[in-house]
Amino acid sequence: KKTLSELGFEIFDLPFEGNGGSYPVKNFFARLGTQYPHICFAGHTDVVPVGDEKLWSVPPFSADIVDGNMIGRGTVDMKGGITTFISAISRFLDDKSGFNGSISLLITGDEEAESINGTQRVLEWIKENNHIPDITIVGEPTNDEVIGDTVKIGRRGYTGGIITVTGKKGHVAYPHLAL
Repeated sequence: KKTLSELGFEIFDLPFEGNGGSYPVKNFFARLGTQYPHICFAGHTDVVPVGDEKLWSVPPFSADIVDGNMIGRGTVDMKGGITTFISAISRFLDDKSGFNGSISLLITGDEEAESINGTQRVLEWIKENNHIPDITIVGEPTNDEVIGDTVKIGRRGYTGGIITVTGKKGHVAYPHLAL
C-alpha cells in the first residue's frame, strides 16, 4: 500500500468479517484517477498452507533467490502477479501522456480459503461507492507452458467484447482465394 500511496493512489482499507463469527479478512481497494476508462487489477495475498516445512528447499516465506528464481510460498500464486501489476503501473505512469482514465487495484486476503469476506464483499463496496471498472485483469497463474499461452474466463466473471475483422472471407481449402 505504501508504494501505491507514493504513486498517488487513494487507498481504501476494507476489512470484512461475516455474521455468525466468520473469520476476518483484510482487503483493500486503491484507485488513481476518477475518470473512465477505468482499468482494475485484481489479486490476492493469501496462500495455500505450507505443508511440511522440512520438504521445502528454503524457508517457505523467505523469498530466497536460487539460481535466478525466487522460491517462496505465494510467489507464483499470486504475490508475483501483484508485484508485476504495481511495477507495470509505475512504468506506465512515468509516461502516461494522453491517458485520462483511472487505474485501480482490488486486493483481497480471502481467495484460498472460503472466499466469503474477500472479492465478493469488495465488489459490493465498489458498486456502492461508484468505483465500477470497465475491465478487470486478474493475474492468476493459468499458463500451461509459457506466460500468456492461456487466457481463461474466470469463475467470478467474464470478459466480453466485439472483434471486427476486415478482409476477404475464404475457406481453408482455398486459402489463395482469401488473400
